[in-house]
Amino acid sequence: MELVKKGFKNVISDLVLIGIIVVSIFPFIYMFLMSFKSTINAYDFDFSLEKLSLGQYEKIFQMENFERYIFNSVFVAVMGVILTVAVCSLAGYAFAKMNFKGNDKIFLFLVMTMVVPSEVIVIPLFLITKGLGWLNSYRALILPLPTAFGVFIMRQAILDVPKDLMDAARIDGCGNLKIFFKVVLPLVKSSILALSIFTFVGAWNNFLWPLVACTKAEMKTLPLALSMMKTQFNTDVGLTMACAVINFLPPFIFYVFMQSRFKEGMTLSGVKG
Repeated sequence: MELVKKGFKNVISDLVLIGIIVVSIFPFIYMFLMSFKSTINAYDFDFSLEKLSLGQYEKIFQMENFERYIFNSVFVAVMGVILTVAVCSLAGYAFAKMNFKGNDKIFLFLVMTMVVPSEVIVIPLFLITKGLGWLNSYRALILPLPTAFGVFIMRQAILDVPKDLMDAARIDGCGNLKIFFKVVLPLVKSSILALSIFTFVGAWNNFLWPLVACTKAEMKTLPLALSMMKTQFNTDVGLTMACAVINFLPPFIFYVFMQSRFKEGMTLSGVKG
């Protein structure tokens, strides 16, 4: 009897999980199917083959400077990952393993900035960027990407690096930088991977800051370019969904490719409670 009750509970829990999965993936299936239609009705669920076409994607690929927009997004995301990993790793190493005056207080202040919405600093950041003459440049899009969250992730990961290994390296004549590159980084690769994925997805989907910092067409990123296709007089739901699919696929493919390592990075990075 107990086995029957246990089996029944397992069936119920499986059905609940399946229901949650279906509800979660339905918007993506809807987005994908609607992207092959040309309709102004968001509730048009007739997906017969004669009504499906690649016309919406052809409009996007034929958009002027489309290749440039793709390059801008890829370049900003990749360079943002490199810069973020470099800056946050070094800062995390300093906060975790180096004793200097005000270490804990500075880190506490840094962590407190994480509660400030990014929209709050847009205007000060714009004024600084304008004063430096960096508007409509890659520097304006890439340099603000490193955040306190990245420093927090790397510090928590580096705290777990055994002090004995670092002491042994110092006995062998290694300085701080050599210890950082030869001892610390190999032990926190999973955390670096997690930070890279967070940064890539965030940089790719970033909309507000590129909108403010870039007024020239040739410097716009893909999300900005796709948003220009949606105008007041263009209510084609299919075109909107096609733009969403094009913008969604690159970070999704990147995540799927790195899925197994991403899980490991989340476990070891210190993000978990």
